Amino acid sequence: MKNLIATLLLCLISMGAPAKTVTIGIDLSGSNPLLSHKNFAHMASQYITVELGKLKNGDIVRVKTFGARADAVNLLNHSFKISSRVKPKKIAHIITQYLQSLPEQKDLSQSATNLIAWLEFTSGFDCTENSTILVITDGLESSSYVDGLSLLKGKKGLPEADVDLKGCAITFYGLGAGWPAHSVKFVRNEWRQWSEKAGASFTAIIP
Repeated sequence: MKNLIATLLLCLISMGAPAKTVTIGIDLSGSNPLLSHKNFAHMASQYITVELGKLKNGDIVRVKTFGARADAVNLLNHSFKISSRVKPKKIAHIITQYLQSLPEQKDLSQSATNLIAWLEFTSGFDCTENSTILVITDGLESSSYVDGLSLLKGKKGLPEADVDLKGCAITFYGLGAGWPAHSVKFVRNEWRQWSEKAGASFTAIIP
């Protein structure tokens, strides 16, 4: 009887657990090595597969791209809900195919990186449910906010965050790929400070 009660309680807890959202942002700007190196695309897709494997039924996966604000490609938003029919492995396979196709698509490269605008203007991150924002990017903001070269050289930092992302965990996969060590450290610290101001935790996965 005790085992039966424990099992029922576990079921009730899992039924009541709030669904989380994983938003995958894909940087299509020209500086991102994802667009030019098959090895980076392969490693990024492997990382995505592992992270999606942690999800449960009811969780949401959203896939969006960003780069230049004016590029209509970035208006597309693909959303998947984990279920008995739509397994994390199936979603990961779809995303993996897309990521690994990017180095072959030379016409996708965009001339700007509006990463801040994407983080501040995108709706549906669902941070109140401790959701995740997973960004495949080198982390180089190059926009009206800051010149990319100045950021890379440590001459100018990021502006203060103007968005509430409290509860979200932000991960940049690929930050600083191919950069000198001092540039990686400076940009990583800038994004850490920006995320803290926005109320989010920040993790940089540096290849």
